[in-house]
Amino acid sequence: MKFDLDRKYIVIYTLISTVVAVSYLLFGHELSKLLENLIINKTTVKTEFIMLIVYFILFFLVTYMYNFYTSKVASQNLTEKAKALARSIHVDSKRDSESILNAIFVHLEKYRPYQESFIPTVVLTVTKVVIIIVALFFIEPVAAIILLTTAPFIPLFYILVGLKTEDEALEQATEFDEMGTLFLNLVRGKDTVTYTNAEREASRALQKSNDKFLSTTMHILKYAFQSTLMLEFITILGIGLTALEVGLRIIIFENITFYQSFFVLLMAPEFYSSLKVMGTEFHNGKIADGHLQKVNESLVAPRKEYREKGESLQLHDVTITTDRDLLKNTSIQFNKSGLIAITGKSGVGKTTLLNTIAGLHPPTKGQVTIQSDDVLYISDDIYLSDTTFRQYFNDLEEDKILNVLQELQLYDSIMNLEAGLDTLIINNNVPLSGGEIVRLKLARVLLLRPHIVLMDEPTEFLDETTEEIVLEHLSQLKEHALIIAVVHRRALLDIADTHIVMQNETLEVSV
Repeated sequence: MKFDLDRKYIVIYTLISTVVAVSYLLFGHELSKLLENLIINKTTVKTEFIMLIVYFILFFLVTYMYNFYTSKVASQNLTEKAKALARSIHVDSKRDSESILNAIFVHLEKYRPYQESFIPTVVLTVTKVVIIIVALFFIEPVAAIILLTTAPFIPLFYILVGLKTEDEALEQATEFDEMGTLFLNLVRGKDTVTYTNAEREASRALQKSNDKFLSTTMHILKYAFQSTLMLEFITILGIGLTALEVGLRIIIFENITFYQSFFVLLMAPEFYSSLKVMGTEFHNGKIADGHLQKVNESLVAPRKEYREKGESLQLHDVTITTDRDLLKNTSIQFNKSGLIAITGKSGVGKTTLLNTIAGLHPPTKGQVTIQSDDVLYISDDIYLSDTTFRQYFNDLEEDKILNVLQELQLYDSIMNLEAGLDTLIINNNVPLSGGEIVRLKLARVLLLRPHIVLMDEPTEFLDETTEEIVLEHLSQLKEHALIIAVVHRRALLDIADTHIVMQNETLEVSV
């Protein structure tokens, strides 16, 4: 069995488990001696009683230490996986981001019992069972043979059930992802559903997804019930056979001591109980393993930096691919300053090209050189959240911020808010229009003055008056910075130094 855990931790788990098992054996040994001396031999038991207390305390303390240590290691490993998932949020679609969020908040939590309970229980149980069998072979070999003969039925059964459970758990995790994505998409498109009178179809889709998920869940619960029932049956049978063997040897054959019989009857329930617990944990572990597979599917290899420092921004034999080729074997060099306007039909890949230049979407092939890492990317997304206006402007001097806000006619809109620049933006709770948010992003560019500015539809949502203000500032900004803007409106093309058309999987300079 291969654990999702570093080998050094398995070794440490085994060493601590050995101490736990040995201390329990010594406790059973002293208890058996104490009762034999007290009941059969009628002798004093002071020494045995003291040693009994010592081994009991040792067993308790080491068990506590084992649980504490394994819990700490589990939390550490889960944290590492969560960080790895967070680093994987370099996604190319919203659906990818939903899968990663499911992996972080759902699948990783469902996987937690694998680290916290399954691995520690299996290691402790295997160690304890082996030590008990070895000890019984020295003390009462016949009982050891009975335990050794009946014990394999327990792991054999839960392995068969567990393998089926793993398949069902993976299917359940996949169905949960699909149901979550469907629900989120319906929430996003609730207005469309309402306006197109598609509520019934949306409800049917959700119901169908829910029924499928529920059916798989019930199958898993069925296996859990069957597993528990069979484990109880095998456990009772094994303990009964052991008790029968001890009883026959005490009453009929009279060839076993009180110490031997009591020790066997003390160890046998612990032996089977440990296997039964491991059987239950194996079932739960396989469910968790299904969620681990979904976590691993969301983990992607760290992206290699494909941009290199150069004299200017250039694409060298670059191919950009999503579900199809957007650019193919394209090379182009940009000036160090000026405004580059990029146009093209909808869906041709203009935004993806900006993402590639920004370092967010690696090309399938080729290299990008860039003259500076001082890049600001203004997307067409108007969403702002979890920051104040002052923080959004990198806590620059207030006078500078206010001057730029006045130039872009944003002063009244922001300063009339109760907290002014210290207003916290959460879920777009501030009353700014789309055009004001575009100017707010431009204000950040004017304040930070980066070497390269990437803009996606920078004049979208602007009326004629505010568009003139933005164009005036872009005309000034392009004198000392390189601006690459995806545009649709003619006014921006009029101030562009270069017009590039994206079509036929290449970039063509328009004359």
